[in-house]
Amino acid sequence: MKGLTEMTNKTIQITQDKSLVRIAFNRPNVLNALSETMISEVTTIFQSINQDKSVRVIILEGLGKAFSAGADLSYMKNTGELNIEQNEQSGKNLQLMYQAIEDCSKPVIAKVHGYAIGGGFGFLTLADISIAETNTKFSLSEVKLGINPAVIGPFCVKKIGLSHFKSLGITGELIDTERALRIGLIHEVASAETIEDVVIKKVNQLLLAGPNAIASFKTYCNDMNSSNSAALIAQLRASEEGQEGLAAFLEKRKPNWSETIE
Repeated sequence: MKGLTEMTNKTIQITQDKSLVRIAFNRPNVLNALSETMISEVTTIFQSINQDKSVRVIILEGLGKAFSAGADLSYMKNTGELNIEQNEQSGKNLQLMYQAIEDCSKPVIAKVHGYAIGGGFGFLTLADISIAETNTKFSLSEVKLGINPAVIGPFCVKKIGLSHFKSLGITGELIDTERALRIGLIHEVASAETIEDVVIKKVNQLLLAGPNAIASFKTYCNDMNSSNSAALIAQLRASEEGQEGLAAFLEKRKPNWSETIE
């Protein structure tokens, strides 16, 4: 099986530094708008990463002037020529991509700049941590195109709540980082000059934690109501990672999974 950086991709760029993988949207001429190929490639890479033990943290970012300006309008226009079954499959492919990110056991940091519109907004509802440049703009713009953000709706509601989803979804308005921060869409704001340092600091914070503990916690968050919390904590305490973490704390040393990205 090919390594992540050896995989052939037309619309995304993959780089790896130790256990950190960067997935960069690479359609800068159209502000990283989502095409059918890009949807397929993002789905495949997240499904692959989920099984890759060499990866512990993912940064999702965009090359050029924007994080992602949503769906490629020419791609959207072409879907009008498809029949109902083909159009439904197109929607299922989009949902499959978002679900692959939702199901990913590794922590995902969205490093956002420029614009996060429509489908680009959707990526932020799935990222575990979202850090945006000061002047970034966000929008659920689908109603302006005569459609609605149905596929990303459930993810949006989980992230920002129904009230904010409805308000933004029926207006299609652009919002700034202040409002995005207030509604919980993003977690931190940084200048263009400092955002890389802020993101790497967060990466290194994540690398202090046990990778199995993070994966378990993400699964727990996705299905909290049906989880047996007592059984889960018992399993983790008795696990090799849990025992190493407790021993390292008591012995005042770093656990064996600790590493640093420069």
